[in-house]
Amino acid sequence: MPLSRIERTHLSHSVSARLSRAIIAGEFEPGEKISEPYLSNMLGVSRAPIREALIELELRGLVEFDASGRTQVPTLSPRDIEEIYRVRLMIDPVVASLAAERATDKTFSQMDANIAATKSVKTLDDVSRLDAEFHDYIVQAADNRWIQMFWDIFRDQVGLWLTQMQLRHQSVTVRTRQQTALAHQKLLTVIRSRNPKKAAAEAHKHVANWMKLMPPLPATKMKQARKRR
Repeated sequence: MPLSRIERTHLSHSVSARLSRAIIAGEFEPGEKISEPYLSNMLGVSRAPIREALIELELRGLVEFDASGRTQVPTLSPRDIEEIYRVRLMIDPVVASLAAERATDKTFSQMDANIAATKSVKTLDDVSRLDAEFHDYIVQAADNRWIQMFWDIFRDQVGLWLTQMQLRHQSVTVRTRQQTALAHQKLLTVIRSRNPKKAAAEAHKHVANWMKLMPPLPATKMKQARKRR
């Protein structure tokens, strides 16, 4: 587990930030138990800030507690996947449409760099991280504070959704990295054309393509896919 020790300032916030990145990046398996003693040892902090951070992450939907109080990474159910998908179908086209009108050269450069990085990374964790980051740039380019506020709340679930969807995808194809980069390049090209209607249509298509994948896989197959990364 690539978790390094952290400075002893604002501990619960630092622990929460470190753990949220690790969970969204897929460094913990869906359904994996996360023990406070293990995290305390890995991060070099006492159990009190660990417990505070886990409570915060539960509110954000990134961990859950079972009946005995043990913490685990949530496994998105078919209903979770469907509901997040439906929300993305509503928001992504609107955001892309606004980005086509308002994106700056700086944003385009950031998105170009993101796609280039996606093509070169070696792990599925990095693909998922860069995937979420690409959509962060589109939301920022939309320059709508209410959409940004909603995205800030929803973003953790989108990150978790992308990670687990990427893992499902990787189980049937080893071309996840290339396909993600290609899909983002298509979306960026349309946004760059400054045509809001075409950008909205491409964003809808981009999200809808995810649901062409197979039904949710058993956890054992998810683990096999991770071993092939």
